[in-house]
Amino acid sequence: MLMIDIALASYNGEKYISEQIDSILSSELDASRFALKSIIVSDNRSTDRTADIVTEIAQRHDKVKLTINEKRGVINNFNHALTHSTADYIMLSDQDDIWQHNKILLSMQKLLEMEEAHGKDCPLLVFTDLAITDSRLNTVQPSFFDYMKIKPEGYQLPANIFLSNVAPGCTMIFNRKLLEMAMPVPEQAAMHDWWLILVATTFGKVGHVDQATIFYRQHEGNQVGARRSRYWEMLLRPRAKCRMAKNSLEMAARQALAFKKRFGLIPHSSMGAINFLITFSHLRRLERIRGLVAGKIGYRTFFGNGLLYLLALMLPVSK
Repeated sequence: MLMIDIALASYNGEKYISEQIDSILSSELDASRFALKSIIVSDNRSTDRTADIVTEIAQRHDKVKLTINEKRGVINNFNHALTHSTADYIMLSDQDDIWQHNKILLSMQKLLEMEEAHGKDCPLLVFTDLAITDSRLNTVQPSFFDYMKIKPEGYQLPANIFLSNVAPGCTMIFNRKLLEMAMPVPEQAAMHDWWLILVATTFGKVGHVDQATIFYRQHEGNQVGARRSRYWEMLLRPRAKCRMAKNSLEMAARQALAFKKRFGLIPHSSMGAINFLITFSHLRRLERIRGLVAGKIGYRTFFGNGLLYLLALMLPVSK
């Protein structure tokens, strides 16, 4: 029997965490092939009743495990949860969503198809779409991909995946081989989910399910949510938008440098994008433009690419 662990990172999530855990526990499974081993809740020293609520649930359901993480931050919290996983396959969970009944089933079916094609020794990752909801689970957007203008096939272009992520971690499932390669996620990573898909894209295989499997709850307490840039914001707040784009580019460059230091020998298909991002600020302006065009490096929207080329021309050349 194949076993699945769920790594759930929590912090002050008392309002919704019980609903989320219940949705996972009631998920549809293929009982002849795989089963849920554990829901590992790593709590980041919540100041509300989150840990108490999880403890109460764990007393009723032995699959639910609570562990306390002393290091602050989302990445450290997921790192802590993942170190407690011993299953063949791992899924990530936020504390405030609701999993649809077939999320685990669809994700595992896709991953096992890929495993048959590529073998267990290949790092594998699968992600799905999400339905964006309000705090009461009323659907606001039926497709996260459509709303954020994400082409899920973007993971097939290493140059672009090093610039921006396409998959929220709460939609991911991956095998132990990927976990062993990717862990620990470094502090220089922009986000744990982005790091995981970078490793899978570069050294393994990535697949996706073009179907929403999560109600992605948006509320006032979201640490990371679904928000897209709008054209009029650039007109009203050009300096702020350029500063945000610059910060995003610098974050991608720091992550690329950490990736290069961690793995050393990297396939040529990814190495070009990594080196370009690392050296971007040191290149002359025309070299930046040539690199973007030649490497087909860009964001997923016309607006995003416009900002990228604007930065290439405006940013001073670092010594």
